[in-house]
Amino acid sequence: MTIVFSCSNDDNREDTILETPDINGVWKPTRYEYKGKTYPLTDCEKKGQILVNINFAGIYERYGENTSGNCNLFDSFSGSWTYDKMNKILTLTYNENGTAKTLKKQIEDFSSTELKITDTSKDLDNVPGNDEASLVFTKQ
Repeated sequence: MTIVFSCSNDDNREDTILETPDINGVWKPTRYEYKGKTYPLTDCEKKGQILVNINFAGIYERYGENTSGNCNLFDSFSGSWTYDKMNKILTLTYNENGTAKTLKKQIEDFSSTELKITDTSKDLDNVPGNDEASLVFTKQ
């Protein structure tokens, strides 16, 4: 039995290097996107942030208005971030009263200037119940 292999050398092809944008930095919320429409954030909501340091230590903060219309810090977590590129999940591991907890954010799109995460915290269409929208962050 004879087996023959044939190989060709294509010296004219170009190697393509795909670079992953840098997740490190300060990301500030700028708008919601839902069903093809853009919804602005309040000045209070714009105070939030995702901070990912070079060593992946960082914070997550979310602000919103309470029933009196005052700006409140609703969520504030400090810990260590991990980024699962394959599943597009950004996870913050933090400690709350001696218990290790995680906060996971599903990334819908990610570039060097914008980060879109799935957000279900707000009713955008005036139909009762929160909507599954994209919260868009801009790198500062």
